[in-house]
Amino acid sequence: MPAPARNTTRSEARVVLLGMRCAFTAPVLEALLDEPGVNLQAVVLPSPPAPARPAPGDPLLDLASRHDIPIHEVGNRFRLNAPGFRAALNAIAPDLIVVACFPWRLPVWLRALPTAGCVNIHPSLLPDGRGPEPVFWTFRRGLTETGVTLHLMDEGFDAGPIVAQRRQAIPDDATLESLERDLARLGVQLLIDTLPALLDRSAAAWPQATGLARHAPIPGPDDLIVPTIWGASRAARFIRAVTPMYGPLTVVVQATGQRLAVSEVIESDDGATLPVPVRREGPLIRIRFTPGVVTVRTHAPTQPLALHRSGR
Repeated sequence: MPAPARNTTRSEARVVLLGMRCAFTAPVLEALLDEPGVNLQAVVLPSPPAPARPAPGDPLLDLASRHDIPIHEVGNRFRLNAPGFRAALNAIAPDLIVVACFPWRLPVWLRALPTAGCVNIHPSLLPDGRGPEPVFWTFRRGLTETGVTLHLMDEGFDAGPIVAQRRQAIPDDATLESLERDLARLGVQLLIDTLPALLDRSAAAWPQATGLARHAPIPGPDDLIVPTIWGASRAARFIRAVTPMYGPLTVVVQATGQRLAVSEVIESDDGATLPVPVRREGPLIRIRFTPGVVTVRTHAPTQPLALHRSGR
């Protein structure tokens, strides 16, 4: 038997949140729990692989548990059609399903279940940045501004009609995690502001201009290479943002083919010059970009500087 739905007052919207254990879902969960117009009925998460089961003290699970919110873990996308999961969601009879960093397409029955539809909070200005890693590609593409999109869900990935968008400048010291959190908070506020219109189905929505879409796939090894044909400030921002999650990045010195494993940016200056492509200064290294100079610490700062040409 599915668990009974939690009590809801007439003024509250019955909401189910679909997400992941990540920096984007957690702020959305916190905001929905604090919103008086929302009665959060359940959280749906992908099950982690058995060796990676979360240890006691998982922040997202702890937060849901403190508020008596049921957690439904789903092993894979096919389990979204499992009879037990389907019965549990049908018993909730949600007014709205909110998606924030969920990895799989929703089956037709699930999209049709909530009376006010399914909405996705996506951390880019759609249609630009469709895909699983829009925040990474915000830094990879050297953007100085991004935003968040609230859109209705259809059979595609991040392709449904747009309900609302908000822009945000990217802080100079932003990382992947900090920008995800900032955009999640911006997105959930956009959701709360739009909630009355979504629930009475008066919210206007407009189709995405598909010709403007740039995909944001999971990055591969080549996407973690920093070329010196970039400007110094762009390179420094990318390295600062990405290394906390991905570890040292490879800087490829275009003039020589040398490759450096860079673990930390000390400073960058687009107006600086350097007579040679790379110069060691004590424990640090200065690298000439186009334009500017970035001063970095390598992955093994106590070892002699090892520069080698690319095998390509």
